[in-house]
Amino acid sequence: MLDRLDVVVASVHSKLRMERQQMTERMVVAVANPHVDILGHCTGRMIGRRPPSTFEADYVFAACKQFGTAVEINCRPERLDPPRELLDLAIEYGCRFSIDTDAHATGQLEWQPHGCDRAAERDVPLDRIINTMSADDLLAWTASRGDNGG
Repeated sequence: MLDRLDVVVASVHSKLRMERQQMTERMVVAVANPHVDILGHCTGRMIGRRPPSTFEADYVFAACKQFGTAVEINCRPERLDPPRELLDLAIEYGCRFSIDTDAHATGQLEWQPHGCDRAAERDVPLDRIINTMSADDLLAWTASRGDNGG
């Protein structure tokens, strides 16, 4: 089924308190999947309500770079995921990024500036933000993922 979708975001939504090594392995397996284009809200945190999951960020972001999987910059005000230090690390690894509202209703699309501001604040290179691609270029990029064309 994933092969039939234009863009696939993989996000951890269960067992958020897994041991660090298990969570790392789980995330690396996901980003290595040729059908997964974006790693969503990598820590799973909810500011003030749920602490971030623990994982080896070096391994996960190295895998994102290796397999061409973008890292989501989540605009949802209670997420703002990844935290700044992890965003900086993903930048250092040379990852691509997707700025995403994580909207569950149309009014929440207005959160997009939160992620854009965060990307600008951390100096994310514009050429690594997949939202800046034309629709045709984005679809070509996602289609190339099967051959690690990231």
